[in-house]
Amino acid sequence: MTAECYFCNGLVLSSETDGILLEEHGDHEVYMHERCAVGQGAVAEVPESSEPIEVTCPECGAVETTMPWARAAERNDTHRE
Repeated sequence: MTAECYFCNGLVLSSETDGILLEEHGDHEVYMHERCAVGQGAVAEVPESSEPIEVTCPECGAVETTMPWARAAERNDTHRE
C-alpha cells in the first residue's frame, strides 16, 4: 500500500514505521506520517509506544483513535508472547 502524506505530500509506504491511515470516519481516507501529524498538531499527545493515538482529521476535523503501523506491529508482537 502506498499513498501520499496529507501534510508533506511524500509517500507513505506500508513498509514505513510511522504511517497513519485514518479511515474509520466520513467517506474519505487520510494518510500521513506520524512525525508530520505531530508537527502539524493533528496529534496532541504521543502516549507510550504501544498505545493508540488520537488523530484529528485535517480534512473534516473528526477525531479518530488509531494505531500507527509500527505501534500496531509492536502491539501485535507483545500480545503474541
